[in-house]
Parts: sequence; C-alpha cells; structure tokens
Amino acid sequence: MRRRGREFWTKVVGDYEATSGETHAEFAARHKVEKTTFERWLYLLRDKRGAAGSKVRLLPVQVAAEHGEQHVVVELGGGLGLRIAVGTDPGYVAALVTALRPC
Repeated sequence: MRRRGREFWTKVVGDYEATSGETHAEFAARHKVEKTTFERWLYLLRDKRGAAGSKVRLLPVQVAAEHGEQHVVVELGGGLGLRIAVGTDPGYVAALVTALRPC
C-alpha cells in the first residue's frame, strides 16, 4: 500500500470540501483511496483549521414557518436541534452552532 503525505491529503480534502455533494464513500471510491483513511484526514485537517480560527462554513437553508410561528429549529443531527426565536442575529446562531459541533 502506498503512503501519502499531508500535502496529498490537504489537496484531496480541499477538493472534497469545494465540490461536496458526494458521500465520503463515493468521494473516496472516485479518488481510489480508502474511505476510513480519507475520513481520518478529513477530520484531522478540519480540526487543525478550526483551531487556527477558520471561518464558519454556512450551508443553504430553507425556512418553512406556519402562520404565527415565532421560532425556527436548527437541526444539528443525531436528533438534536436548537429552537431559535425568529429575528435572532444570524452571527450569534452561527457561533452557537460552531460551539456545539462535535469534537
């Protein structure tokens, strides 16, 4: 098995984050790398960038509210969600979601 260094994995992870939309397994198969190795480098490099103060990556959202509803729910995955009052500062919500993301 061929050993690849940080430079290779930095490029691969960058490609994944720039194009996204594929599952980890699909992306790894297309690049002919082991899924578990790809995921290890993905999380390692994300942690390093997070520690260096990288910007929050915002995802597109679609808000669906019933008439008279005064809150939105931000789903964090794993059955967890945040109930946020309509009109809450988006910067605050982004910082809160970032602080609550899994380590």
